Amino acid sequence: MLKRLKKIRGWFFERLSLKWILNIWSAVTVGLFCLDFFSGNKYDSQAGVVGVIYIAILGIYASEKEYIRWKTQFSSKFIGESFIGLWTAVMVVFALAAPLSQGAFRIPAEFALVYTTVVGVFAITQHSKNLHSRRK
Repeated sequence: MLKRLKKIRGWFFERLSLKWILNIWSAVTVGLFCLDFFSGNKYDSQAGVVGVIYIAILGIYASEKEYIRWKTQFSSKFIGESFIGLWTAVMVVFALAAPLSQGAFRIPAEFALVYTTVVGVFAITQHSKNLHSRRK
């Protein structure tokens, strides 16, 4: 019993750690892309590198979450819709501000890549979640 409790405790803290890492990198990535956009793309290369790191961390988090969902009785209380909402709000601001700025602002190509990746990962995990719930 004690061994099982330690295993559950370790898994809980691993999940919590991954959530915090993802949350921190989400804030850093969104913040850096906003800084890059509103500075006239002065931080383009830094934002691109951070975007790649973020995509990798998001992939690790989502893969681990889905693996646990299919192997155990996992139920996520982490709301992925909030991430989609945040990324979509930023994309909408960029998409509206760029043409209105008469060339002062340009949407970073890496931002579009990160945005579509976030939406894609969300869609895939939602499909996995739905398949898993139908299988029960």
